[in-house]
Amino acid sequence: MLRIRSEFMRRRQHRRYRSETDTRRRRHIIELFVILLLLLTINAMAMVVFEGMAIKDAAWLTLTAVTTVGFGDITAQTSAGRLAIVLLIYISGIFLLAQIVGEWIDYRLDRRDRMRKGLWRWSMKNHLVILNTPDNHGSRYLRLLVEQIRATPKMEDIHIQVFSPYFPDGLPPGLENLGVVLRSGSPEGQVALEELDIEAAKFVVLLSVDVNEPRSDSINLDVLEQLHNYQLKGKVIAECVLEENRERFKRHGADAVIRPIRAYPELMVRTMAAPGTEAIIEDLFVHAGNHPRRYDVPFQRQLWGQLATRLLHEGLGTPLGYLDNNGAIVTNPAPDAEVSGQALFLMVDQSAPHRADLVASCASANNTK
Repeated sequence: MLRIRSEFMRRRQHRRYRSETDTRRRRHIIELFVILLLLLTINAMAMVVFEGMAIKDAAWLTLTAVTTVGFGDITAQTSAGRLAIVLLIYISGIFLLAQIVGEWIDYRLDRRDRMRKGLWRWSMKNHLVILNTPDNHGSRYLRLLVEQIRATPKMEDIHIQVFSPYFPDGLPPGLENLGVVLRSGSPEGQVALEELDIEAAKFVVLLSVDVNEPRSDSINLDVLEQLHNYQLKGKVIAECVLEENRERFKRHGADAVIRPIRAYPELMVRTMAAPGTEAIIEDLFVHAGNHPRRYDVPFQRQLWGQLATRLLHEGLGTPLGYLDNNGAIVTNPAPDAEVSGQALFLMVDQSAPHRADLVASCASANNTK
C-alpha cells in the first residue's frame, strides 16, 4: 500500500506539472498566432500603400504567399512592396506558420498520449465510475465486466471511466476498444474524486483490490467514507470480501454490497441493470445457500403452471425448468404450456432433504388429457 501511495503522489505531482505545461503551450500557440496575424495585417497594408492594391487583392496576395500556394495572378511590382513581402512573409510569416502547425501537432499528440495514460481530466455525466480496480492481473475481469455491460440493453451506451493506479501505460487495447477511458490514480486517502465528476455519475462501482485479502474491505470502507463528502445522485455498489462487513458497508452509504466473484462479472452488471436480482444470483455461489437441484422423475402432459403450483405448495422448492424427452433443457416455460419430460430442476435450500418420492408424486398427479 505504501508503494501505491508513493506512486500516486508522484503521478499527482506529474499531472499538476503537465497541466501547467499544457496551459503554457496553449498560450504560446495563441501568442504565435497573434504575431502571425499582425505580420499578415502589416503586409496587406504595405501592399495597399506601396502597390496601390485594393484591400481584397492585398489580402489575397498575403494569404497565397504565406501558405506558399503562389498562384501568381497578383504580384508585387515595386521594390518596397517586394521587400515587404520578403521580410514579412517569406522570412517571418512562413516560419511562424510552420512553427504554429508543428506546435499544434505536438500539442494534439501529447494530449492524446495523456488521455491514453489517464492524465486527462474527463468531463462526464450519467456515467459509470469504477474505483479500486484489481492490479494488472485483474484487467481480464475488467474486460469481461465491460463486455457484459455493453451486452446489456439498458447500459450498452453508458460512458465508463476507470480510476486506477495500475495502468501507467494506458488501458489494454481490449478495454480501449470498448469505449472505456482511464483516470490514473487511487481513491485511497485524500483524493479529489470530483475530478471524476463523481456527483454526476449514474453508478459508482467500488471493486476489491484483492479478493483474497480481507484488508481490501478496509480500503473500500475508507473510500465509502470519502464519498459521504459528495452529493451523490447515483447508486454506489461495493464489493465486500468478509460477510461480517456487509452491514458496515451499508451503514457507510453503499446501496448494494456483493461478493467479489471474478469468474462471474454478470453479477455486478445485474446489480446495476436489475437491482435485487444479484442477491438470487449471488446465493448460487454460496455453499450454505440455495442451489439448483435435479430430480430424475418422469412426467407426461402436464400444464407447467399446475405442476409448479403443486411443487411450491408442498414446499419442495422453486421450479426452474425441466429436461424434456429429447434431452433438451427448458427453463421458465409458460404457465399454460403442456410439458413432458424426464427430470425437473428446482431451486432448493442447501439443507433441504432430497424428496424425490414427493416430487415424483407431484409430477404424476393430474395428467392432462
